[in-house]
Amino acid sequence: MTVIVVGASSFIAKALQALPTTAHWSFLDGRAALTAGNHFEGVTCLINCAFNAELKNEPYDASRDIDLLLAQRLSDYPRARYLMLSSRMVYGPSGADGRLHELLLPQPINLYGKAKLQSEHALRHLLGERLTVLRLSNICGYELQEGRRSFFAMASQSLVQHGRIVLDMSPFIERDFLPVETLAHWLAQITLKLQPGTFNLGAGNGVATGRIAQWLIEGFGSGELLINNLREHDAFWLDIEAAREAFAIPGVAPAELRAYCHALGQRLLHSKEAR
Repeated sequence: MTVIVVGASSFIAKALQALPTTAHWSFLDGRAALTAGNHFEGVTCLINCAFNAELKNEPYDASRDIDLLLAQRLSDYPRARYLMLSSRMVYGPSGADGRLHELLLPQPINLYGKAKLQSEHALRHLLGERLTVLRLSNICGYELQEGRRSFFAMASQSLVQHGRIVLDMSPFIERDFLPVETLAHWLAQITLKLQPGTFNLGAGNGVATGRIAQWLIEGFGSGELLINNLREHDAFWLDIEAAREAFAIPGVAPAELRAYCHALGQRLLHSKEAR
């Protein structure tokens, strides 16, 4: 199988490049992939990690949709499959139990979720059975890179710079967090048994954000947790039963996430000491 990954400098693509199993894959920058050339000749699977950040702040515009532009180019290669990395944001708010599953009617409330949903629709129309859509949970990892604004990124940056993590919501809010290294391993596994359809991909359970902060601080060896707002905001977890059945995805248990956060906290400490 010949796999090409677009968006080589992205958070997820870098984790993919670190795997020994992807040594024979090709990694392209998003702009290069959209230029003229036979980039996709002989490709059996394309994974796109690139996204135009303008679609997070402005209404959807097909000319800025990298997924759609790539899929249009891939239409000339009928044997190639497309693996789209979508987002849990397409669902919108979860219900009382926090569960998000593929049979729900998507009702995105932010521009990012709306853009991803329109991409999904456009790619299904264009590629049909050649498309696999993965709706990802909150992807986390070592995120001290400039520009990262995820929960883990802001918590990590604050812990390193100020010795504290500040939550603007209840610490009891549970969210689904998936380590980027685990995601990369699963993506490599999924390319070997691609199936058309839409699948959630996450830990398969929610963990309290206060626990995440606690575990990062424990790994870091010091620090404090401050709560400046007790609002109940954006609790969710992804039901991954469809992905379990299709791709043998095991999920991530809370104990595994705790060990991951401890190791990440230690890495953050080493990063601070090295400065």
